[in-house]
Amino acid sequence: MTVRSFLMSKSFRFAGIASLMITLALLGAVAAPPQGVPVQHKHLMVVVSKLLPGITLYDADTDQEICHATMGISPHEAAFSRDGKMLYVPVYSSANVGAPGTDEHVIHFIRTSDCQILSSMDTGDFKRPHFALEGPSGLLYVTAELKNSIIVIDPKQQKIVDTLPTGSQTTHFFSMTRDEKKIFTSNVSAGTLSVVDVPGKQVTKVVSTGGGNQRMTVSPDDKWFVTSLGTTRQVAFFRTSDYELDFNVEVDGGPFVARFSPDGKSIYNLGTAPRGGTPAGMRVWKIDVATRKVVATTSDTLGTGTGGLQVSPFNGKVYISGYSGQVSVLDPDSLKLIKQFQAPNTPDGLFFGSVQ
Repeated sequence: MTVRSFLMSKSFRFAGIASLMITLALLGAVAAPPQGVPVQHKHLMVVVSKLLPGITLYDADTDQEICHATMGISPHEAAFSRDGKMLYVPVYSSANVGAPGTDEHVIHFIRTSDCQILSSMDTGDFKRPHFALEGPSGLLYVTAELKNSIIVIDPKQQKIVDTLPTGSQTTHFFSMTRDEKKIFTSNVSAGTLSVVDVPGKQVTKVVSTGGGNQRMTVSPDDKWFVTSLGTTRQVAFFRTSDYELDFNVEVDGGPFVARFSPDGKSIYNLGTAPRGGTPAGMRVWKIDVATRKVVATTSDTLGTGTGGLQVSPFNGKVYISGYSGQVSVLDPDSLKLIKQFQAPNTPDGLFFGSVQ
């Protein structure tokens, strides 16, 4: 080989390597996310912590924390907007339901992309706003306990546009039918449930539960509204057709908060183990709706202080929060503990949302 041909072959080789390196660099530039641009999370979970006080937002696919926001006094619950881009967080009180304490009157509007509080709405005389839910119409419904009311808010205007009576000062939770026409409330200390006609703006019926009740949920097919009767260890199913008790299911402990599986065939209830029960603390029961029987019970240590329970719409697993400072993830069939991770200062309500 002549010197000239040798140099030419080396040059071609170097040129090929250089070309390849440039190509790879360009591909890397395209693949790498631009610096300073936040990662987009489609599926979200929020945990409300009373003593943070504030909220922590998680990626619902990985359970990894995204961001958090702090605020005054003690929020208990939150709601995602239907497009998942906003969180509504009412600030309740320094006390629990029915107990003396501060009477807060603000709702925070938080952007889910970075947990920034964009604005705060003063609810005025409608104090102790607690549970919130955005209906199919885009209107936001929030309990205002000390006014025996549910306030109806236009989130875009951040303005109260209507009020609905509940007939009780201790309306702590409610659930709504899919058509947004009926609301069923849990009036904790009053020992009653209220059926609210939303278009008619009136209480249709007050149902006695014979004692205190906790939380409220409606079945996916709108057939039942369900509450928990802790003192009698009953999960009570009422018909939405005539508002009468259909049946009770007894559990071995104190039921507190229930949520249906997406197909409506099962309902999960978070409560407390009976005195002397093992393990002590929180317990979850799975009830088969067709047979009206408990078909699974947790046997793992889940912490203490019943917070919230939700069935993830993204992976079907059962998520619960405990005041002792953790979120537990359970297998929906066996209720075996899959994983557990820490959540800040007295985690209470937890909710899922999807960014559109």
